[in-house]
Amino acid sequence: MVKSTRLDLVISAVLALVMLATRTHSISQYVHLPDTSWASFFIAGFYIRNRLAFPALFLLAFAIDLVVIGVKGGSSFCFTPAYWMLVPAYGVMWFAGQFSAKRFGPDPKALLYILLTICAASIIAHLCSSGGFYMLSGHFTDQNISEFASRAQRYFPGSLLATLTWCGVAAATHIALNVIVPSSAGARIK
Repeated sequence: MVKSTRLDLVISAVLALVMLATRTHSISQYVHLPDTSWASFFIAGFYIRNRLAFPALFLLAFAIDLVVIGVKGGSSFCFTPAYWMLVPAYGVMWFAGQFSAKRFGPDPKALLYILLTICAASIIAHLCSSGGFYMLSGHFTDQNISEFASRAQRYFPGSLLATLTWCGVAAATHIALNVIVPSSAGARIK
Protein backbone atom coordinates (compact mmCIF):
# COMPACT_ATOMS: atom_id res chain seq x y z
CA MET A 1 0.00 0.00 0.00
CA VAL A 2 1.18 3.50 -0.75
CA LYS A 3 1.63 5.32 2.54
CA SER A 4 0.75 8.74 1.26
CA THR A 5 -1.13 11.36 3.19
CA ARG A 6 -2.21 12.88 -0.12
CA LEU A 7 -3.58 9.55 -1.34
CA ASP A 8 -5.38 9.06 2.00
CA LEU A 9 -6.98 12.48 1.57
CA VAL A 10 -8.03 11.78 -2.01
CA ILE A 11 -9.57 8.42 -1.08
CA SER A 12 -11.26 9.97 1.97
CA ALA A 13 -12.70 12.78 -0.16
CA VAL A 14 -14.02 10.37 -2.78
CA LEU A 15 -15.60 8.14 -0.13
CA ALA A 16 -17.14 11.18 1.56
CA LEU A 17 -18.63 12.41 -1.73
CA VAL A 18 -20.04 9.01 -2.58
CA MET A 19 -21.53 8.68 0.91
CA LEU A 20 -23.04 12.15 0.59
CA ALA A 21 -24.59 11.20 -2.75
CA THR A 22 -25.95 7.82 -1.67
CA ARG A 23 -26.77 8.21 2.01
CA THR A 24 -28.74 11.42 1.54
CA HIS A 25 -30.49 10.10 -1.57
CA SER A 26 -30.00 13.62 -2.91
CA ILE A 27 -29.90 12.44 -6.51
CA SER A 28 -32.65 9.82 -6.10
CA GLN A 29 -35.01 11.93 -8.15
CA TYR A 30 -32.73 11.26 -11.11
CA VAL A 31 -31.28 7.84 -10.34
CA HIS A 32 -31.34 5.67 -7.24
CA LEU A 33 -27.87 4.75 -6.10
CA PRO A 34 -27.59 2.11 -3.38
CA ASP A 35 -26.06 3.15 -0.07
CA THR A 36 -22.29 2.84 -0.06
CA SER A 37 -21.74 2.91 3.70
CA TRP A 38 -20.54 -0.66 4.26
CA ALA A 39 -18.38 -0.55 1.14
CA SER A 40 -16.96 2.83 2.13
CA PHE A 41 -15.77 1.47 5.46
CA PHE A 42 -14.28 -1.62 3.81
CA ILE A 43 -12.50 0.48 1.17
CA ALA A 44 -11.25 2.96 3.77
CA GLY A 45 -9.92 0.08 5.86
CA PHE A 46 -8.21 -1.38 2.80
CA TYR A 47 -6.47 1.79 1.66
CA ILE A 48 -6.25 4.27 4.52
CA ARG A 49 -3.79 3.65 7.35
CA ASN A 50 -4.65 6.67 9.47
CA ARG A 51 -6.77 5.44 12.38
CA LEU A 52 -8.62 8.76 12.53
CA ALA A 53 -10.26 7.91 9.21
CA PHE A 54 -12.69 5.48 10.89
CA PRO A 55 -14.16 7.94 13.40
CA ALA A 56 -14.14 10.68 10.75
CA LEU A 57 -16.10 8.51 8.34
CA PHE A 58 -18.51 7.47 11.09
CA LEU A 59 -19.03 11.10 12.13
CA LEU A 60 -19.75 11.96 8.50
CA ALA A 61 -22.39 9.20 8.32
CA PHE A 62 -23.90 10.41 11.59
CA ALA A 63 -23.91 14.05 10.43
CA ILE A 64 -25.55 13.06 7.15
CA ASP A 65 -28.28 11.23 9.05
CA LEU A 66 -28.84 14.21 11.35
CA VAL A 67 -29.18 16.54 8.35
CA VAL A 68 -31.49 14.17 6.49
CA ILE A 69 -33.73 13.83 9.55
CA GLY A 70 -33.51 17.36 10.96
CA VAL A 71 -33.23 19.50 7.85
CA LYS A 72 -34.60 17.49 4.96
CA GLY A 73 -37.47 16.00 6.96
CA GLY A 74 -36.42 12.37 6.51
CA SER A 75 -37.79 9.58 8.63
CA SER A 76 -36.32 9.15 12.09
CA PHE A 77 -37.58 5.54 12.32
CA CYS A 78 -34.06 4.11 12.46
CA PHE A 79 -32.73 6.75 14.82
CA THR A 80 -33.12 4.81 18.08
CA PRO A 81 -30.68 3.60 20.77
CA ALA A 82 -29.90 0.79 18.30
CA TYR A 83 -28.29 3.36 15.97
CA TRP A 84 -25.03 2.93 17.87
CA MET A 85 -24.86 -0.70 16.70
CA LEU A 86 -23.60 0.86 13.47
CA VAL A 87 -20.25 1.40 15.23
CA PRO A 88 -19.48 -2.34 15.43
CA ALA A 89 -21.12 -2.95 12.04
CA TYR A 90 -18.92 -0.38 10.32
CA GLY A 91 -15.97 -1.49 12.44
CA VAL A 92 -16.31 -5.02 11.08
CA MET A 93 -16.19 -3.67 7.53
CA TRP A 94 -13.20 -1.46 8.38
CA PHE A 95 -11.24 -4.31 9.93
CA ALA A 96 -12.17 -6.61 7.04
CA GLY A 97 -10.65 -4.02 4.72
CA GLN A 98 -7.50 -3.83 6.83
CA PHE A 99 -7.30 -7.62 7.01
CA SER A 100 -7.68 -7.91 3.24
CA ALA A 101 -5.00 -5.28 2.61
CA LYS A 102 -2.52 -6.99 4.95
CA ARG A 103 -3.34 -10.59 4.04
CA PHE A 104 -4.09 -10.36 0.32
CA GLY A 105 -3.08 -6.91 -0.91
CA PRO A 106 -4.26 -5.55 -4.23
CA ASP A 107 -3.21 -8.65 -6.19
CA PRO A 108 -5.92 -9.47 -8.79
CA LYS A 109 -5.33 -13.16 -8.01
CA ALA A 110 -6.62 -12.49 -4.49
CA LEU A 111 -9.96 -11.03 -5.62
CA LEU A 112 -11.85 -14.22 -4.75
CA TYR A 113 -10.47 -14.16 -1.19
CA ILE A 114 -11.25 -10.47 -0.85
CA LEU A 115 -14.77 -11.14 -2.16
CA LEU A 116 -15.26 -13.89 0.42
CA THR A 117 -13.95 -11.57 3.15
CA ILE A 118 -16.40 -8.85 2.08
CA CYS A 119 -19.28 -11.36 2.14
CA ALA A 120 -18.34 -12.69 5.59
CA ALA A 121 -17.88 -9.17 6.98
CA SER A 122 -21.21 -8.11 5.47
CA ILE A 123 -22.99 -10.96 7.25
CA ILE A 124 -21.48 -9.90 10.57
CA ALA A 125 -22.20 -6.21 9.87
CA HIS A 126 -25.81 -7.11 9.09
CA LEU A 127 -26.12 -9.05 12.33
CA CYS A 128 -24.77 -6.02 14.22
CA SER A 129 -26.83 -3.34 12.49
CA SER A 130 -30.09 -5.10 11.67
CA GLY A 131 -29.88 -7.47 14.63
CA GLY A 132 -29.17 -4.53 16.90
CA PHE A 133 -32.08 -2.61 15.41
CA TYR A 134 -34.39 -5.59 15.80
CA MET A 135 -33.39 -6.15 19.43
CA LEU A 136 -32.79 -2.60 20.70
CA SER A 137 -34.97 -0.21 18.69
CA GLY A 138 -38.17 -0.79 20.65
CA HIS A 139 -40.12 -1.18 17.41
CA PHE A 140 -40.57 -4.95 17.68
CA THR A 141 -42.48 -6.87 20.31
CA ASP A 142 -42.34 -10.63 20.83
CA GLN A 143 -38.95 -10.87 19.18
CA ASN A 144 -37.94 -14.27 17.87
CA ILE A 145 -35.27 -15.75 15.65
CA SER A 146 -37.77 -16.77 12.97
CA GLU A 147 -39.03 -13.22 12.50
CA PHE A 148 -35.48 -11.85 12.45
CA ALA A 149 -34.45 -14.49 9.89
CA SER A 150 -37.40 -13.46 7.73
CA ARG A 151 -36.36 -9.80 7.94
CA ALA A 152 -32.74 -10.69 7.19
CA GLN A 153 -33.83 -12.68 4.15
CA ARG A 154 -35.70 -9.63 2.90
CA TYR A 155 -33.08 -6.92 3.60
CA PHE A 156 -29.63 -8.54 3.59
CA PRO A 157 -29.38 -9.45 -0.11
CA GLY A 158 -29.85 -5.80 -1.14
CA SER A 159 -27.25 -4.62 1.35
CA LEU A 160 -24.79 -7.27 0.20
CA LEU A 161 -25.38 -6.45 -3.47
CA ALA A 162 -24.83 -2.74 -2.81
CA THR A 163 -21.62 -3.48 -0.90
CA LEU A 164 -20.29 -5.79 -3.59
CA THR A 165 -21.22 -3.31 -6.32
CA TRP A 166 -19.40 -0.40 -4.68
CA CYS A 167 -16.39 -2.55 -3.81
CA GLY A 168 -16.39 -3.69 -7.44
CA VAL A 169 -16.36 -0.06 -8.56
CA ALA A 170 -13.39 0.53 -6.26
CA ALA A 171 -11.58 -2.55 -7.63
CA ALA A 172 -12.23 -1.46 -11.22
CA THR A 173 -10.98 2.04 -10.41
CA HIS A 174 -7.88 0.57 -8.78
CA ILE A 175 -7.17 -1.55 -11.86
CA ALA A 176 -7.80 1.37 -14.21
CA LEU A 177 -5.44 3.62 -12.29
CA ASN A 178 -2.69 1.00 -12.15
CA VAL A 179 -3.01 -0.88 -15.42
CA ILE A 180 -4.90 1.10 -18.01
CA VAL A 181 -3.57 4.55 -17.10
CA PRO A 182 0.12 4.05 -16.32
CA SER A 183 1.49 6.51 -13.83
CA SER A 184 4.04 8.89 -15.27
CA ALA A 185 5.63 9.32 -11.85
CA GLY A 186 5.79 5.58 -11.27
CA ALA A 187 3.84 5.83 -7.98
CA ARG A 188 1.17 3.21 -8.29
CA ILE A 189 -1.54 2.49 -5.75
CA LYS A 190 -0.51 -0.83 -4.26
